Amino acid sequence: MVVAGEPASFAATIALLMLGQGLYGLAMGMSNSHEMSYRQLVTPDELQARTNTTLRAINRAVIVVVAPIAGLLADAVGVRPMLVVAAVTFALVAAGLAVTPFRNVRAPV
Repeated sequence: MVVAGEPASFAATIALLMLGQGLYGLAMGMSNSHEMSYRQLVTPDELQARTNTTLRAINRAVIVVVAPIAGLLADAVGVRPMLVVAAVTFALVAAGLAVTPFRNVRAPV
């Protein structure tokens, strides 16, 4: 999505944006089911409601606080640099998860 603003034809720009949105949607769909499965696997049954409520509240709070800050930074620095910062941040999180036991968790037998 960062390169969609490069000088190109209108059709190429639209195609890049559509590809970026498609990949983003695919990633969101894949991560949601994995996140919920992992959370349910590692959380005892009696704490499921409390855990889900707490994580939803944190998620909403982060959106309310970070979205305006990100918008101000995008205005001050530029949208493209902030998209790069977001992509690098997500890549670092993925790399961090790759070196933890997260990938090897199994249900107790």
